[in-house]
Amino acid sequence: MLMERTGIYRMIQLVLSNRQGTLERGVTFSWTSDGDKRMVGLVFDLLLDQYFMHNKTSLLTEVQEIARLIGCRPEEIIRAFACLSGIQLESNHILERLMTIEEATISESGDIGVTIRFGGWLTHQLHQICLRDPLISC
Repeated sequence: MLMERTGIYRMIQLVLSNRQGTLERGVTFSWTSDGDKRMVGLVFDLLLDQYFMHNKTSLLTEVQEIARLIGCRPEEIIRAFACLSGIQLESNHILERLMTIEEATISESGDIGVTIRFGGWLTHQLHQICLRDPLISC
């Protein structure tokens, strides 16, 4: 069963409201690290928007920019990234992360850049949404 764009946001709400549970077709999820659910949701939402704008599964994000957009401290964004990268999905005995942190850098001026990559299951769902949604130019 493939998700529509609204379904992906419902999935986010389900994952954020439960530390473990089951998504469609028996895909289970669990959190391996704690985080502020509100902050994790806002950061995940921004990452999904970046995916839909750029159609890339590997995204370079600027922590200070996200913090400015959300109205919080950069360390809260870093904790949200850590929490998101700790969400595990399991299907047919295959374990994967919802997303992984590929690289984190700090510039000489103190700006923090984080490159994340969405996991295979999420990438597949997002790609299918792009194929079916005429409003998205993926």
